[in-house]
Amino acid sequence: TSDTWVEDCSIAAILIQLTAQSLGLGSCWVQVRLRGHDQTTSAAQFVQGLLGIPEPLTVECIVALGYPAEKKRPISSNQLEWSKIHTNRFSATSS
Repeated sequence: TSDTWVEDCSIAAILIQLTAQSLGLGSCWVQVRLRGHDQTTSAAQFVQGLLGIPEPLTVECIVALGYPAEKKRPISSNQLEWSKIHTNRFSATSS
C-alpha cells in the first residue's frame, strides 16, 4: 500500500469535482474516513459493507454529483475574514 493514499484519493476527488463543474454539474465532498456512522460502526465500515468493498481497502470520501438546484452567489470581498490571511509567515497579527 501507499503511504500517500489519503493525498492521492483527495487529489482524485477534487479532480472529479473540477471535472463535474466544467460539465455544469454540482458536487459535494462527503467525508468518510475518520467519521462515525453510529456508536459501534465507523462511516468507512458502513460504506464498506453497503458497497461490498473487501478488506483491506477502505474509503476516504464519497463525491456526490448532480445538477444544482440553485446557483450560490460568491461572498463579496468586503465580507471575507482577511484577518485569517497570512502572507509569507504565520503571525498572530497579519499585515
